[in-house]
Amino acid sequence: MYLPQLANLLDRLQPVRRWRKHRRLARMRKAVLALSPLHQSVFRMIRFERLSVEEAARQLDLDPQRVEELLTAVIIALVVDT
Repeated sequence: MYLPQLANLLDRLQPVRRWRKHRRLARMRKAVLALSPLHQSVFRMIRFERLSVEEAARQLDLDPQRVEELLTAVIIALVVDT
């Protein structure tokens, strides 16, 4: 069987999709845990608590620009490490 066809077949298999998703989430978790506590806080506040950059900045007593820089660093780390 042609290799791309095999890959497409595997993608259609439910257990394989779940395994890949689980593996990707595990890599993301590892990448987030490797971040500094400040980076983790910014990520949690904006992505999970759904705060705006300004709200997170107020709670962390930081400039909104700094919060955006921290969030950008987190996103880059997640893309590179996962």
